[in-house]
Amino acid sequence: MCTLTWQASQDGIDLFFNRDEARGRSRALPPKTYQLDQTQVLMPIDPDGMGTWIAANEFGVIVCLLNDYQHAQTVAPRLSRGQLVKALAVCTDLDDIANALPIDALRDFAPFLLLGFAVDGLSDKTHGSEVVPRAWRWNGQTLRRVDCQPPVVSSAIDIDTTTNMRTHYLRQMGGTVPTQQQLLAYHRSHLPERGRASVCMHREDASTVSLTHVHIGADGITMYYYDGAPCLVETPQAAYLPLVRNYDLKANTGTDGH
Repeated sequence: MCTLTWQASQDGIDLFFNRDEARGRSRALPPKTYQLDQTQVLMPIDPDGMGTWIAANEFGVIVCLLNDYQHAQTVAPRLSRGQLVKALAVCTDLDDIANALPIDALRDFAPFLLLGFAVDGLSDKTHGSEVVPRAWRWNGQTLRRVDCQPPVVSSAIDIDTTTNMRTHYLRQMGGTVPTQQQLLAYHRSHLPERGRASVCMHREDASTVSLTHVHIGADGITMYYYDGAPCLVETPQAAYLPLVRNYDLKANTGTDGH
């Protein structure tokens, strides 16, 4: 299971990603800046596959990936899906991501849902969750564009019920236009109770192992990383990456509203 939400405002884009993993998986390395193909990229690293589930670059582009458990794999994947996120993290805009997704190159990956966000194009009229990502679903054989609204959920167990419950509690906590603070509280919550259905998920075999909050403002990216169950970690680690150009937004690179 993983859960993704986002919102946009005059300050830029805020994106929240709960990463849920099986117990026993290696602890991820916290976000820092890497240079990939001469592009500065901010991301955490999964040491098991040496890839990542979320990355943001100096062009104001965010790429993130959720596993798709609903489509059976016809062959064993040869590459970690986290390697795909790393490869796309150098893209300069959303068209660049689309052009970098040839089907032949995807056959080595297990099914996934990939989302791309870009700060370029946000205006002073943008607010709430009106920022529309581009999203693609790969089922192991075909790639297609899909529409996504927050929350986006991946789950190997009863995906429809889990998605409906998490959508209900997001609306209950934040209404139609949740604030940054409300989204943070949502990702740390145990509604309706602490367990497999809560956003901060707890099962005997798996749990939420981190929360990543990415803020892209007028002149830079701040990645706040809650290393551990979000319900327990009070203070995030923070890493900052300046953008290659300033955008006509009200900059906000302060501390996280935890």
